[in-house]
Amino acid sequence: MDKRENILRAASVMFQKYGFAKTTLDDIAQECGMKNTALYYYFKSKDDIINEMFNSDMEKIQDNIRNAVAKQDTIKNKIHAFVFEKLISFKSQKRYFDLVLKENLSVKHRQLAFEQKNKFDEFEKKLLTGIISEGIDSNVFVNHSIDSVIYMITGTTWGISYFVLHGKQEMELNKIVDDVVNIMFSGLEKR
Repeated sequence: MDKRENILRAASVMFQKYGFAKTTLDDIAQECGMKNTALYYYFKSKDDIINEMFNSDMEKIQDNIRNAVAKQDTIKNKIHAFVFEKLISFKSQKRYFDLVLKENLSVKHRQLAFEQKNKFDEFEKKLLTGIISEGIDSNVFVNHSIDSVIYMITGTTWGISYFVLHGKQEMELNKIVDDVVNIMFSGLEKR
């Protein structure tokens, strides 16, 4: 693990332990076993650290989703992979959601979280537009509004993510995603 990664890991531990506002650069330096002056070589402030954490982890989430989708051979499996990997990735990054929701972050830090969400929304829209367009072109889907289908998929996924992030009980995520994707493809109406 390189020094920057070690610092980010230590910062994450300290933010979870004390909260963002109460964590100092001294705490982070001590957690990763380095002196303050050495820490400043890599990051000038807590803001730099939290920015790097958000950016780095959001890139990892996007890569995980992109790779999971790319491995699939059908439109249905691509959508399943998208939903499942997004939920798994969010669950693995729960500490950020907790940090943003539980702590009274400054306007600047809430804005940072909001900007990250907007970037992620753009990523989702671009990826899903490609999948849905492929579904329409290959006659898997009726030619519905791509935006409407995106809203359905992302809205459903965000809804499930609420229970993933806030639920106290363990969920059978793969089964839930199977059911949701099957309903998306076949609908609720009995035929």
